[in-house]
Amino acid sequence: MPRRTPASSVPVPFEPAAARAVRSSLGLSPAMVARSLAEQYAMPVPPALVIAWETGGAHPTERELIALARVLWCLPGQLMGGRAESLRDHRLALDLPQEEVARRIRVTPREYAKLEVRWTGDRTQTRDLATALRLSPPVLVRACGREEDLEELLRRAVDGRWQAQVRPVRDLVPTLSEEWVTHALQALAAEKATSSALWGASAPATAATEEPEAEPLERFWALVGVTHL
Repeated sequence: MPRRTPASSVPVPFEPAAARAVRSSLGLSPAMVARSLAEQYAMPVPPALVIAWETGGAHPTERELIALARVLWCLPGQLMGGRAESLRDHRLALDLPQEEVARRIRVTPREYAKLEVRWTGDRTQTRDLATALRLSPPVLVRACGREEDLEELLRRAVDGRWQAQVRPVRDLVPTLSEEWVTHALQALAAEKATSSALWGASAPATAATEEPEAEPLERFWALVGVTHL
């Protein structure tokens, strides 16, 4: 099993152009931002470093990103350019401390710190996590590192064993109702059965020119009405 890189050592997403645009909209100079960081957050950042952040010459740390967002009167997510991927990224985007997320999913801060690195929460905790971090179903699955698990369940459903996959899929995506999950899995299985009946075990050569079929995961999101991935 590949060794996981500690979340704290992975650079937080940052969009230089977004930071520059927010600062300019407030009428602040790099020197004014630097002075606010020093006075309000005891962070001795020279104006040259603020400029380096905005031009891509340097990358802010988690602490610097949060302080910068507060100085610029915006959420860190606005400076991340919509590039949040991990649970840590999504938490930082909302300027939420680990302790607050831990409280919302009813675990200790120490337990949450471990869960943020490798999510193993149950259905209730996963649902509460999605609410706390404002995660759509696809983003929730991706941020929790569960896309491969969901894809495997969908493959089983496509093979005709869809009824047995309803509960496991809901464990992975508890923000979806049982009704919608049942509908999607049944439809996936039916579409595969129809396709097999039309084309047989192997598709004819002319099928290569047809519209390619959507992957089960992509099709699943479409069937449950999720349009933003």
